[in-house]
Parts: sequence; structure tokens; C-alpha cells
Amino acid sequence: MRRRMFSDALIRHSKTSANFDIFAIQDYEDAAGVAKDQGSSVVVVEIPESSGGETAERCLQICETIRVDQPSSKQILLCSELDEPACQLAIKAKRENRIDDFLYFDVSIDYLLSKLESLIQ
Repeated sequence: MRRRMFSDALIRHSKTSANFDIFAIQDYEDAAGVAKDQGSSVVVVEIPESSGGETAERCLQICETIRVDQPSSKQILLCSELDEPACQLAIKAKRENRIDDFLYFDVSIDYLLSKLESLIQ
């Protein structure tokens, strides 16, 4: 996640209110491998703001790689509600069952934690 302050706050908040562990990595190239090594139940992949369609598609490819490597893992795309191409990609991916859900950047930490908990098997 590029929103490191957000991911750090999410991790801190989860330590007192969640029934699961959260960790964040900043390197997209390592995301699928780290998710596999950690046996992640749910993976949140952020589409960076102003990144263009190519980066959004790369984020979706990360989700798809994780889905192939770990079929039981759930994937969520996190994108800006102001980034029309990213929003359209996320909506289309959800409709096509390529991801399990998507959320916008303005989501509250409490809502994101509840979404993560709902997806954990």
C-alpha cells in the first residue's frame, strides 16, 4: 500500500479490535510471493492514485496470481473513488468474479476491518 500511514493505522487498530493479523508490504513486485509465503486469507491490493490504466491492470494481475497460487485466498482492490479508470476496472473485475470485492480510499478503518473479517474463512 502506498498509503503507508493508512496501512500503519490499520495494523495498529487491528491489534486491539480484530481477530486476525495484518501486515503490509510496499513493493508490488513481491506482493504475490509474500501473500503465498504468509498463507494470507485476504489480500488488499491498492491501485495508486493517478497511476493510469496500466498500473490498475497490474494490480488486478497481482490479485489473479494470488487467486491461482492460493485459491482459498480472497482479494480486495482498494482504489480512489475519483479515479474513473480504476473504478471501472474494479467494478468489471468484481462482476467477472476476478476479485472478491473492492473498496474506495475513503473507507473507514472500522469498515475495512469488518470487511476483512467477513471474508476470512
